[in-house]
Amino acid sequence: MHFKGPCHCGAIHLHIEGDLVEAMECDCPICRMAGFLHWIVDETQVEVRARPGSLMTYRWGSCEARHYFCRFCGVAPLRRPRLAPARYSVNVRCLEGVHPESPPITPFPGRDLS
Repeated sequence: MHFKGPCHCGAIHLHIEGDLVEAMECDCPICRMAGFLHWIVDETQVEVRARPGSLMTYRWGSCEARHYFCRFCGVAPLRRPRLAPARYSVNVRCLEGVHPESPPITPFPGRDLS
């Protein structure tokens, strides 16, 4: 299936090919506070289209995970997880036409891995 995942203002657009069969809800502070709902995909499944200068990166702690967000609206549609740096985590809440609770949601103990 093909999914589109824009940020709020439309400066960043994700195009993802894959089957959304599961999402993960991480309880680490940044995911919990931002409400990020993870769909882990291979990097070959994601195409990122961004207006120049709109895609920003935030790192904290070990600086291994990369959290990509829009500098204009602040929405984070994409991440590179610390535990799977060759993959992307797409924010299910940014996907057009997908209800965030439609895929089964699995809890992930990210707080315990900090």
